[in-house]
Formats: sequence, structure tokens, C-alpha cells
Amino acid sequence: MNQHDLNDVAARIASAAAEFAPSHRPTALQVADAASVLHGILQAAEQHGVRFADFDGVADFPRLAIQLVQSRDERR
Repeated sequence: MNQHDLNDVAARIASAAAEFAPSHRPTALQVADAASVLHGILQAAEQHGVRFADFDGVADFPRLAIQLVQSRDERR
């Protein structure tokens, strides 16, 4: 994963975060954690020849990463 890919992850997470209603908008820490989660998913998927573009055809993974982090925080 190169710098361009990392910038793309950050931009997509930021865009997804902005789509949440104000009452459900992720915190700055949740946004950072979601970017880290998504980065980790993409690194693991690369080992199997799966790219970010492949994820786009299946689900909104940036939004999913935010929801995962928010769910984690709700359980705490």
C-alpha cells in the first residue's frame, strides 16, 4: 500500500463520516480508528489479490469501518 492508497483511505473515511447525521457523526478518534481498521482490512486483502476497487462493488467499507468502531465504543 503506497501513500496514494493511504490518502484514498483517509479521504473515503472523511467523506463517509460527513454523511452521518449530526447525532451519529463519529468523533475524531473514531474517524482515526476507522481509517486504521480499513487500512488493516485492505492490507490483509492485498495478500489475496483484492484491491480497494474490488470492495466498492460489494459494500461501503469506509462507512462499515466507522460503524464497527462506533459499535465497539457503544459496548465499552
